[in-house]
Amino acid sequence: MRSAVLDTSVLIKWVHREHEENVDEALLLRKAFLDGELEIIIPDLAIYEFGNFLRFRSGLSAALMHRLLDDIWSLGMSVVPIDRELSQLAFHFASLYGLTFYDAAFVALSSIQESTLVTADRSLHASVSGKEAVMLLAELGSGG
Repeated sequence: MRSAVLDTSVLIKWVHREHEENVDEALLLRKAFLDGELEIIIPDLAIYEFGNFLRFRSGLSAALMHRLLDDIWSLGMSVVPIDRELSQLAFHFASLYGLTFYDAAFVALSSIQESTLVTADRSLHASVSGKEAVMLLAELGSGG
């Protein structure tokens, strides 16, 4: 089974589709995971970012926000807590590529897991493309 590290920009598209690009591509990744064709790995940071998105940007009811947060946990993705190795590598990538520590944590996790990072964040992609294993979500639609 192949694996991918997804950043929060992809997870958000699973629940917030209005005015979003590349929703179909994000849903293809979710389907591949649910069908057992793809292992999805996320740092625990993604749960914080997802919850923060729900709380401050989704415009959803509190009950629905609670359900969506529970749904993310119920999927059974591999959620990796930050540890010394991940934090040190994230700091290295943050410094090397001029990233936030948050973005660098996703890059570091994909490196540690020897997996590809999938992101909808064009800025993050541009910063590390050709240097680290990263794919822009939009590339899934073009067979990239």
